[in-house]
Amino acid sequence: QIPTEPSQTRTKYVHMQVPNFPPHLTLSYKANAFNDSDIEVAALDLLSDVLCSERSELNKKLVIQEQKLRDLGAGYNLARDKNLIQFDATLVKEEDLQYAKDEIVKAIEKLKTNTVPEAFLNEIKSRAKYSFAMRMDNPDVIANSLAYYTWLSGDPESINRYYALVDKVTPQDISNAAKKYLIPQGLTVSTISSAAEKSVK
Repeated sequence: QIPTEPSQTRTKYVHMQVPNFPPHLTLSYKANAFNDSDIEVAALDLLSDVLCSERSELNKKLVIQEQKLRDLGAGYNLARDKNLIQFDATLVKEEDLQYAKDEIVKAIEKLKTNTVPEAFLNEIKSRAKYSFAMRMDNPDVIANSLAYYTWLSGDPESINRYYALVDKVTPQDISNAAKKYLIPQGLTVSTISSAAEKSVK
C-alpha cells in the first residue's frame, strides 16, 4: 500500500545557492491528478497558458516592457497521481526575485476575481488542441501520445475525451480552479541565486 501524502498546510520555501547561474524562481502549487471527466483538470491545464503564454498580460509586462525576466513559463504536468502546477521565471537580476514573485501572485489573485476574456480563452483552447493535433505527424509521436494517455487512464480513447473536456472549459472554470488550487497553503517557493540564503518571502 502506498501511503497518502499529508496535506500541505503552509507556504514552503526552498533555496539553492549557485554562483554564476541566472537567478530563477519557481512557484509550485499542489494540484489534482489526471481525470478526463474532471473540468478542474482541464481548467488548470489551460490556466498555465492564460497566465504565462507570450500573449498574456504578465508576460508582456515582465518580459517585454520591464525586461525584468529573461523568460516566463508555466506548466501542469498531467499524471496519474496528484501533481503540481508550476510557474517559472528566469530573471535578469536576482534583486528582482521578490518583485517577480509578487507580480505572479498578484496576477493569480486577479484571475480569481476577474474572469479571463472569453475570446482570449478560446484562443488558448484552440492553440492547445491544434498544436497537439499538428504534432501527430509521424508514427513515433502518435505511439508515444497513445502510450501516455493509456498510462494516465488505461484507455487510449482518453485523448478524445480530454480534448472534448478542454472545449467545455469556461472563464468561470478557470477562476474556480485558481481559487481552489492556487492558494498559499499549497504553495512551495523555490529560488536559485548566488546568495547564501533565500531573499523571497
